[in-house]
Amino acid sequence: MTPRFANFIFDFDGTLTDSREDIAAAQLCALQRIGGEGICKEELFPHIGKTLQETFTLLLPTSLHARIPEAVRIYSEYYPPRSLLTTTLFPGVRETLEELVRRGKRLAVASTKRGAGILRATEHFGITHLFAQLQGSDDVPYKPDPFIINKIIADQAWERRETVMVGDTGHDIEAGRKAGIATCGVTYGSLAEREIRACRPEFVLRSFPELLHLVPRRPEVPS
Repeated sequence: MTPRFANFIFDFDGTLTDSREDIAAAQLCALQRIGGEGICKEELFPHIGKTLQETFTLLLPTSLHARIPEAVRIYSEYYPPRSLLTTTLFPGVRETLEELVRRGKRLAVASTKRGAGILRATEHFGITHLFAQLQGSDDVPYKPDPFIINKIIADQAWERRETVMVGDTGHDIEAGRKAGIATCGVTYGSLAEREIRACRPEFVLRSFPELLHLVPRRPEVPS
C-alpha cells in the first residue's frame, strides 16, 4: 500500500544538491590554513552534513583542536562566495519536487546550512517557490536534535503522521525518528547504501525520483 505522506522535509546538501566538491574545498582550505596536513577532499565527503566543529574535531590532531574556532571562521569567509562553483541539483530533483507540488504535497528544508546559504542556492536553481519553509540552523540546535524538524511542523501546523524526513546522513534519520515522524534515507549522498540502511530508516531511495513511490497519483479528472 502506498504511504500517504502529505508533507516532506528535506535535508539540503547531499540530498537535494551535490555540493560535496564546493564544501570539501572550503573545509580543506580552512584545515590547511591552521596547519592540518595530509587530509584530502575525499576524506571530507563522508562528513558533509555534520557540523564544522564535529568534522574538524574528527579530522584534526588534538594538538590543533584549540584552533578549530579559527578554522570555522576561515570556512565561513571562504565558502559563501564559492558555494555554487560546482554545486548542482542531483538528477531528477527539480522534476520530482515539481511533481510533488503538483500532487498537492507540501515541502520544507531542514538543513545544517544557514538560512542565507539555503536561500542563495534555491534562488540559484530557481526552486525557492516550491518550499513552504527553508529552515537553516541559525541559532537552533543541529541535527540529530529534532528541534529543527519540530519547528517546521509547528510553524506549518503539519500532522506528524503525514510527514517524512528525507536525508543522506544518520543525523537526518535520527532527528526524524526523535521528532516522531517517518524517515527516508538516500544512498547517493554522503553515505553508502549499507551505511544508510544501518541507520534504520523506514524507506531507502537509490535515486531522488523514487520518492514519488511514496506518493499516490492524483486521480485523473474526467474532461
